[in-house]
Amino acid sequence: MTEQQLDTDLRQRVVDSVCALLPRVIKRDLPSMSETTRLDELDLTSAHMLELMLEIEDALEIQVDVEEFEETDAESVGTLASYVAAHSLVG
Repeated sequence: MTEQQLDTDLRQRVVDSVCALLPRVIKRDLPSMSETTRLDELDLTSAHMLELMLEIEDALEIQVDVEEFEETDAESVGTLASYVAAHSLVG
C-alpha cells in the first residue's frame, strides 16, 4: 500500500469518526452527516473542537499536529478529515 492510499484510508476513517463522535461532543442530535456537512454552521466552540480532536485521536489511535490548524480547516467534515489525515503522527 502506498502512502497516498494510507492517507486516503485514514481520511475516510476520520470522516466516519467525526460523524459518529460529533453528536456526543456537542451533546445534541444531528441530522445525517456526511463529508459535506458544514461544521462552521453548527456553532462549535473552540472547546468543542478541542474535544472532537481528542476524541478522534483516541478513536483512531493517532496524534494530530495542530500547530498549523486554522479556522478554515474546520469548515466541513471533509476539510477537517483532510487536515487530520495530512497532519497525523501515526505510530
